[in-house]
Amino acid sequence: MEEPKKIIYLHGFNSSSFSKKSQVLDSYLKENKYFSFESPDLSISPKEAIAEIEKKIIKKSSGTVLIGSSLGGLYATFLANKYQLKSVTINPVVKNHIEGMEGLIGKHKNFHTDEECEFFEEDFRDLKKLGLSKLKDPLNHLCLVKMGDKVLDHQITRRYFSNSYLVCEKNGNHSYDDFLEKIPLILDYLF
Repeated sequence: MEEPKKIIYLHGFNSSSFSKKSQVLDSYLKENKYFSFESPDLSISPKEAIAEIEKKIIKKSSGTVLIGSSLGGLYATFLANKYQLKSVTINPVVKNHIEGMEGLIGKHKNFHTDEECEFFEEDFRDLKKLGLSKLKDPLNHLCLVKMGDKVLDHQITRRYFSNSYLVCEKNGNHSYDDFLEKIPLILDYLF
């Protein structure tokens, strides 16, 4: 039997492996023999987060796929492009969102762990380096967008992924509350 593909789920800014989408996906995949699942707690530092994810990819690059939400979507896009992997992004940050995100600089408390941390100007500069102008293979990317997202401008996201697989739905929110319903579509795409 073929070794299962490894799904690495990348959470958004100031979140953790305890995010709702991570928990839903982990539960859904418990009995699935075609996929294994990992959801690391990422550093608030983009440079450190990318290094952590790259270690996991390099261990098993041929069978690795990335799923990322919000800022995790930016990381998934960047690394899938770099390593020629498939990615699924959910209301992701893309290059043209980053300039408007300077408000991230400062102190934060993690939504799930209450851990306090600081996002520095250097982190913001590192974040800007991850914004790709163009994807090498746009069809390696599936992007799920809710047009009711009040956090990120969905028009920017739609333009960025216009040559990729793109599922846009009216209403909804940044949290993508009906994520469970999209898992079969996601797994079909990844397989």
